[in-house]
Amino acid sequence: MEKDTIQKEQEFMRLLQEALKQARQKGGRISRGEISELFGAFDLQEDQVGQIEAYLKAHKVAVGGDPGDEEALGEEERDFLVSYREMLKDIPKLSDSVLEAVKISAMAGEASAQRELAEQMLLNVVDIARLYAGQGVSVEDLIGAGNEALAVGVTLLGHLEGPQEVEGELGRRIMDSMEDLISMMLDDNALGRELEDLANLVADKAKELAHSLGRKVTPAELAGEGEVTQEQIRDATRLTGGAIEDLDT
Repeated sequence: MEKDTIQKEQEFMRLLQEALKQARQKGGRISRGEISELFGAFDLQEDQVGQIEAYLKAHKVAVGGDPGDEEALGEEERDFLVSYREMLKDIPKLSDSVLEAVKISAMAGEASAQRELAEQMLLNVVDIARLYAGQGVSVEDLIGAGNEALAVGVTLLGHLEGPQEVEGELGRRIMDSMEDLISMMLDDNALGRELEDLANLVADKAKELAHSLGRKVTPAELAGEGEVTQEQIRDATRLTGGAIEDLDT
């Protein structure tokens, strides 16, 4: 392998580690714009971008669009973000030294410090939600899930070794809550499609047999054809409220 190629691979791996470091400093998130800027010296191909994102996601880093870029969102979601960010402006931003003291107090279990820390992290929740947008869950619901995880997370910091670990710990909890919500939504959608497919299958088979017999068919007659079972017919009938046109229930 040529020396130049080896050096490029080493630099690529170094930048991967740098991207991971930057993401962890921001609570476990990084935008595609930040990745492009970091790897600016490389003419990244699509497969390389995919490798970078897969590596970061495997290390519990959320990768998404730039938080300020809301063009991909619907008008309703953009309006929500504008009004929500406007509301968060009323929360005074603490200096780095004061915030560190709040983190230490929160780690020690002081309730008022935990509440203040949660307030300071609310905008982080918005940025993380923006990274997870477009995966079947509204930004508002993502923020809601993140805020709930944040409220719980600030009370569970006693095991950390120092305040420098706080944002990363809370960021991971926020991301996990959003990923769980997306996963649950995907599962629900898959189940819904499966049930819809079942209802359509039973309706199609009932229509075929009814056309052949010149009348509506009974569940027993339809099941007797061997293409759908009695259980599937019952499920489809229940799902449609008994509205399968060619089935005599």
